[in-house]
Amino acid sequence: MYNLILLNHFYGYPDLIDKTSNDIRYAQLLRLLDRFNSENTIFFSSIDWRNDSRLGSIRKIALAEEFIWVDYTDEETIENILNTYEKLNDSIHKKISPNNTNVIIGGTNTAGCLLRNANVAAINWINLGFNVQMCLSMCADYQLDGINSVEKNNMAMGILYNFVKDNNAINKVDVYYDVADLRRN
Repeated sequence: MYNLILLNHFYGYPDLIDKTSNDIRYAQLLRLLDRFNSENTIFFSSIDWRNDSRLGSIRKIALAEEFIWVDYTDEETIENILNTYEKLNDSIHKKISPNNTNVIIGGTNTAGCLLRNANVAAINWINLGFNVQMCLSMCADYQLDGINSVEKNNMAMGILYNFVKDNNAINKVDVYYDVADLRRN
């Protein structure tokens, strides 16, 4: 069984959200490294870590602790990214499937790119048969209306809930705040 940690646009737009909210996201991501087993946990990350020294440092720690880290671009589909992973080393990397993989999502624009607007959005994983966990402490919303991070993130949570309900995905998406509560294999 595998844990697939998807970090989509994790860096985002830090000037558009308060420092504390961003600090929480990075702290939770770092905490995740302590909670998950490197033998069965894979990070899939959009390439924005190259512009982000904090995410780049966390990536270095993950690699030093023998986690697998696979980069992808916005144009790539889930299938392309999974193929990239599987080609890394056929003898160790097993095929990822809905039956053996736990998908955990963090990054920016919870109600947009993470949920429904990107090639790697939760809805696309769900449509491939995967169950998804949204880790809110590793998510942030920049593009929604609102005067501060609290208002934007509350709006995102409302959109997330209604989208899941309206798309009959209530049994396919779990929402957590604390990385300690995430299901892991």
